[in-house]
Amino acid sequence: MDSKIFKEDHILFDESAKTQEEAFKVIAEVAFEKGYVSDETTFFKGLKERENEATTGFKEGIAIPHSKDASVIKPGMFLIKFKHAIHWQALDQKPVNTVFALTIPEEGASEHLKLLSLIARKLIDTDFREGILANNDTKKLASIIDTIDF
Repeated sequence: MDSKIFKEDHILFDESAKTQEEAFKVIAEVAFEKGYVSDETTFFKGLKERENEATTGFKEGIAIPHSKDASVIKPGMFLIKFKHAIHWQALDQKPVNTVFALTIPEEGASEHLKLLSLIARKLIDTDFREGILANNDTKKLASIIDTIDF
């Protein structure tokens, strides 16, 4: 995985979010704090708007929320594990507690939407998916994520 897009410090554990809206606020805050978006509120709204188009909930407690809006400075990926199961309208109708959140710039978006596709394909791999779900060690999680060839 490209270190400009994902680093070990992009792995976070949140104990506060209990709703999808709260989860989006956590994601927007992290993306802003790490310098991937210029405006936390705009990115938050972009996450919500994207979710209204179609669910980003995958299956087995995983979602891939993302936004391509004017606030995005550079492409990024964040793994956030939530303590509380969050209702998400996922494809399998199960709550979500693990997200791969993406910041996708408006310019060059097609290249970075490729990352979304790569993650979705990787999540079909049982070892990858179970490794992400079962681990809470940031080094181990980063090692697993680094197997995404982007």
